[in-house]
Amino acid sequence: MIESLRNLIAGLSERERRMVAILGGAFIVFILFLFVFLVQSKIGDLAEQTEITAQALRLIEEKEADYLNQKREQQRLQSQGKVKPTPLRTLIDKISKQLDVTVPDVKELPDQRHGTLWVEHGVELSMRAIGIKNLTRFMEEVEKNRRRFPVAITKLEIRNRRRTQDTYDVKMVISTYEQTANGQTPSKRLAGASRKGGI
Repeated sequence: MIESLRNLIAGLSERERRMVAILGGAFIVFILFLFVFLVQSKIGDLAEQTEITAQALRLIEEKEADYLNQKREQQRLQSQGKVKPTPLRTLIDKISKQLDVTVPDVKELPDQRHGTLWVEHGVELSMRAIGIKNLTRFMEEVEKNRRRFPVAITKLEIRNRRRTQDTYDVKMVISTYEQTANGQTPSKRLAGASRKGGI
C-alpha cells in the first residue's frame, strides 16, 4: 500500500504535489487541534467536578458541628424517652391551616412493628380536587418535620380529574416511627382518630 501511494505521488505534477502536501498538513493540524480541544475540555470538566466536590466538602465541614450537636441532643432525649413523633392528625391539621387548605379525609391505619424497637403509625389521606401547587407545598411541609422526628410519605396515588383542569384526586399515606422501650407497645397511639374533611 505504501509503494502504491509513492507511485501515485510520483505521478503527480509539482503543483499537485504541493496541493497534496498542503491538504496533508491541514489534516494534521486539524487532528492536533481536535486532540488539544478534547484534552482541554476533559481537563475543564475535571476541574469543574473538583470544584463542586470541594464546595460540598466545605459545606459538610461547616455543618458538621451543628449536625453532631443536633444528633447528640436527639440521642440524649431518646435515651430519656422524651422524643415522641407529633400525632399525625395534629401535624395534618397544622399544615392544612398553614397552607389555608381544607383538612383532607384522614383514615387511621393499624400500627406495624419493625423489629422489637420500632412501631410505625400511619394515616391515609384522601384529597379531592387539589391543585398541584398546594399538593407540592403540603408534601414539602410534611418532609420538613424529618429533622425533628422520623416521618415519611410512604404511599402516593394521583389521579387527574376529568371535569376540571389542573386538579387531582390524591391518596397519600403518611407514617411516623416511634422507638419503644424494651420492645413494649406504646400506651398511646400517635396516628390520631379518623376524621372527615376534603380539599
